[in-house]
Amino acid sequence: MPELLEAVKSFNLMEFYLSLSIEYKGYLKKYSHYLSCYPKKILSCYPECDGCFMVANGAQFLWATAANAIPEGKLKFAEKLLTHALTLAEEIEDQAWIHANLVQVYHDNHESDPEACRKSIKHCRELIKLGYMKAWAENMMQEMLVYKV
Repeated sequence: MPELLEAVKSFNLMEFYLSLSIEYKGYLKKYSHYLSCYPKKILSCYPECDGCFMVANGAQFLWATAANAIPEGKLKFAEKLLTHALTLAEEIEDQAWIHANLVQVYHDNHESDPEACRKSIKHCRELIKLGYMKAWAENMMQEMLVYKV
């Protein structure tokens, strides 16, 4: 946990971290495990880890952590991180990755959330506006329109 708190502090995420439930703090620790943080070279992963992602800002820390949680079905947790990351993201590429991950969250949640299709399509359109992952976003929109019908 000391590495996690150091990363949270270095990215000015302490207020956000303190707002999380105990369960979500545990998820943050678990799903940020493979991230390496720059500039302080804070390593949350093991030294022999080849799959580490170098994180340079708070938005990246949150969206990369969320991306690790999505495959395990922690969709509400991922959505919370991504929504906050969107308020922090200054780089267009970070914004694109946040929107793409939100598309995936809502896609995966379409059966239990009646608003998920609309939300997913909204984030697909944002991706297309940003000029990132256009073909993927268009395919996802088509798929969500089928689910919506």
